[in-house]
Amino acid sequence: MIRVLYCTDFLMSGGVERQITELVTRLDRTRFEPYLICLYGPKAGRSLHFLSRIEAANVPVHLLDLGWSAKDKLRGWQALTRLSWQIRPQIFHAVNYHSNLLSRLARPVMPSRLKLIGSVRTEYTTKQLRYEQLSWRLCTTIVCNSPHLQRQLTEQSKVPASRVLMIPNGVDIERFSQNPQPDLRQNIAPDARRVLVMPGRITRQKSQHLLAQAIGLLKDRQQLPADLRAVLVGEHEDATIQAEIDSAIERYQLQDVIYQFDQTDCPEAYYHAGDVTVLASLWEGMPNVALESLAAGRPVIISEAANAARVIAQNETGWEVKTGDTESLTETLHHVLHLPDSIFAIMQQNCLSRAADFSMARMVTTYEDLYQRLSAIPMP
Repeated sequence: MIRVLYCTDFLMSGGVERQITELVTRLDRTRFEPYLICLYGPKAGRSLHFLSRIEAANVPVHLLDLGWSAKDKLRGWQALTRLSWQIRPQIFHAVNYHSNLLSRLARPVMPSRLKLIGSVRTEYTTKQLRYEQLSWRLCTTIVCNSPHLQRQLTEQSKVPASRVLMIPNGVDIERFSQNPQPDLRQNIAPDARRVLVMPGRITRQKSQHLLAQAIGLLKDRQQLPADLRAVLVGEHEDATIQAEIDSAIERYQLQDVIYQFDQTDCPEAYYHAGDVTVLASLWEGMPNVALESLAAGRPVIISEAANAARVIAQNETGWEVKTGDTESLTETLHHVLHLPDSIFAIMQQNCLSRAADFSMARMVTTYEDLYQRLSAIPMP
């Protein structure tokens, strides 16, 4: 039995957190024994959205509930060290940024036979890439989820290609291809001909305010269809971005056009309630929203930065817009909202075909093979 100790920064309602939840709960329990450390929770102002699902799968969870101070980071380092000796995993898998930093700092005092897997799951800043360059030797392998992140690591952080493994994100195609709430569209947008859906935490990264501003510009130009509705779905995290959303709605009088809902355990219902998904992120790794939308058969309006992994093909499974550019988004919306139903029917089939490239089962199997291989490698 191979013990795998995961360490994640958060368990809030986010893409990285959904991926790790799927992985941890789908492991073959006849071969693997998973444990999980979560660094942050209520004390840091973060929800524990996926905690109950992981615990329901009988995965032991160690919630550290750290704050943001240096003292909290020291406490986290101590906890990672202690738990690595207590659990004695063959594999320690760090999932996101802080868990990567703390686990690498703790690696010299962890059990020597432990294999440390690092992860890069989103676009890194110059400073973060420098940290990777300084610390990659502490990892047996670094996993990334898209080709452009793989290039960043090998070309900018100078990580040897042999140490970097690209494993694309997976999507539960069976789940997202089904509509669990067929009446949701009628309930939230009963008179709409077109519904835009924008899932994601309210953050600067996701920049939901850009959609509100673009819809406002359409209205200013008298190009806004009266039967358009837009739905934002996600956890409230950044008060500044929420204020920008509210400001655009108030300025352009969009109270009857844009509706907002909190995070949900059933995001697939919202994809199916919409016609088009919008992802205007300023940066992404492998965007889960795009994968989930494809599996639901819904094309995606996506920023260039969010589409760095080339998940969405122009005019086949969606449309690409300039990153952070409200005018580009406005023009694309105007084009998309006037397309005939026949085009959407063709694109729906294109989306379903593309989603098959990102099977969740394939992702889990690839990680299982990695754990099996690394656990068999003796320490030098």
